[in-house]
This record gives sequence, structure tokens and C-alpha cells, in this order.
Amino acid sequence: MTGRLSAWAGGLVTAEDVDSADTKQMDRCSLLALVAAREAVAMANLSEHGQLDQAGVFVGCGGGGLITSEQATLDLYEKDEIKSPTLFKTMANGPTAQISMAFGCHGPTLTYAMACSSAAHAIGEAMLAIRAGRCDQAIAGGTEAPMTFSMHRTWVALRLLSPGQDGLCRPFCYERGGLLLGEGSVFFVLERRKSAAERGAPPLATIAGYGARSDATHVTAPNADGQAATIGQAVRMSGLAAADIGHVSAHGTATFAGDISETKALKMVLGDSAQRLAVSATKSFHGHLLGAAGGVTVLASLLAVSRGFIVPTANFGTPDKDLDLDYVPNVAREHVTVKASLSNAFGFGGSNASLILTPS
Repeated sequence: MTGRLSAWAGGLVTAEDVDSADTKQMDRCSLLALVAAREAVAMANLSEHGQLDQAGVFVGCGGGGLITSEQATLDLYEKDEIKSPTLFKTMANGPTAQISMAFGCHGPTLTYAMACSSAAHAIGEAMLAIRAGRCDQAIAGGTEAPMTFSMHRTWVALRLLSPGQDGLCRPFCYERGGLLLGEGSVFFVLERRKSAAERGAPPLATIAGYGARSDATHVTAPNADGQAATIGQAVRMSGLAAADIGHVSAHGTATFAGDISETKALKMVLGDSAQRLAVSATKSFHGHLLGAAGGVTVLASLLAVSRGFIVPTANFGTPDKDLDLDYVPNVAREHVTVKASLSNAFGFGGSNASLILTPS
């Protein structure tokens, strides 16, 4: 990127399957969503048409077609023109529409836009829809492609980005200096255990709990009380005790206030058990995927309960006296038995989501 930026490091997706699927008829956020959804459907041993005709599609996307939107603005003011696909490429429900059309899904197709908790809400609401009988299966997750000059300048203006061309995202340590932007997409196939078994598809994990609460205090400042209420709701729904939670896939943005707030919330709900937690912050690897971020944290929780693999918090430096939990610094842990993993996603606007996964 060219132009005046004080922070411009970020996580780009470079993959041949993404490039080969690009038809120029959808924004990159929809393209990333479609590729990830295809991978999930294939892994679940489902065909693209027929088996998913009654499935729902639940997508978290904070910004929609941000790349197309920026280019359209440039075209308008520099060339006095707007390309015809602009509207459907920029709409927030574009990824949802593309997935439903690709797999012939006639169930509920819903888009959730709650900033950084969007994907987590989409997954949680998909689980509730299946439990309520609104659909038997769901493709659920999140996508975001925010790697534009205007988005970077916006986050620089908020003073929340880790500075410099070689900036690092360093959650939960003394040197944390802000987040980095990333792009990406994560999707899951959700269904009842019985239907998976009948198809011969082994389940990866169980969604045991879902919390959805609002801070209702400030549009950007995190609130430990609101986050604790969200975590507590998920724990109560799961029926688990605090001591059963062995791992947390944290929101972990590497901001000064955010990491402290999340740590306090964990202690408020889990009490003394919090000191025995392994807390992973995946944004240290891939940056902040905004609307898709909650999908990645769920994936880290899935790895913990299904494979006993604890994702580390990369770039961890000096411990901070106000952050005294086990943040799994720099080195992954393998062959660990995890009875339950908590996944957190806290968004601007105060919209919080927590999910609890248990082994299948």
C-alpha cells in the first residue's frame, strides 16, 4: 500500500485455490467465504447439491465488500463511473447469498454484523436454529477482507494498530502495542449428531454452550462485567462446572484495555479455576479478522478438544503484572486432554459472544 500510514503490517491470504476460484463477480470477502465453505462441506462428506437443500447458512461479516466499496469510490470520483456489479458485491449479505446459491441451501440464510463478534454469533445462532428445528444442518462461520488503504487509515486513526512495517501483534504481554488487520474465512458444518452418524461423518466436536450479551456502555471500550455475563451465560447453558473449562481461545486483541478486561472477566466467572486455564490468543499469528475473528477462535477451541492441541500465543514477551494467567507463551502444547474449551469474541458496539466446545 502507498500513502501515509504509521502501521501497515497485516495478514494476507495467499492460496492458489482462492485465486483460481475468483470470477471477478464477487468481492474478496465472498470469495474467501465460498472457498472455506467448500472445504467444510467436503470434509463433512456432503455433496454440493441435494444433501444441503434444507440447510441454513449463517454468516458473520462485519464490513461486507470493503475492497469493492473502496474501488467504487475511487472510480466515481476519479473516472465518474460505477461498475454494474458494485451493489451486490458490496452488500453485507453477499457471502451468505453466494454460499446458499453454491450449495442450493433453501433453509434460513442470515447475516450477522456485530463487528468482531459476528462469526461467533453466526455459529451460536446456527446451533440454536438446529436445536429449534428450523433446519437440520447449517453452514456457519465468518469472513472478512479488510485489507484496504482506507480501512488501515481508519484503524490508525483509532490508534489501535501495532505501529511500523514490521509491527507484531503481542497479546497479553507487557509489550503489547495494538492489533494488526488480517483477512480470512472460517466455516463449519453444524448438524445433529444422529444425521452425521447416518452419513458416516465423524463429528469433530460438540457446541455445548453459547452466550450472547451486550455491554450497553461504550461503543469501543471493553467492559469486563458485560464480558463476564456473556461467558457465564455460555457456561450455564453447557451445564459444566467452572473447573471443567480447561482452555480458552481468547479474543486477545493485544490492546492495553482489551486484554486486561478479558482476563478480569475470566476470573470473575471461573474464580480459582482461572489459574489452571491455558489461554490461547490466535490473533498473534493471523491478525484481527474482524467479522471472521470469532470463527478462528472457535477453530482453536475445536483443535483443543478434538486433538489435544493447544495453540500458543505467539510473539509473547515480558509478562505483565496485571495479566497473570497462563497465556501459553510462544510454544504449542500437544497431547493435552481438554474436557471443554471456551471461545470468546467481543465486538465494537458492546456485542459479546462466547461458545463452549466439548469433545464429540
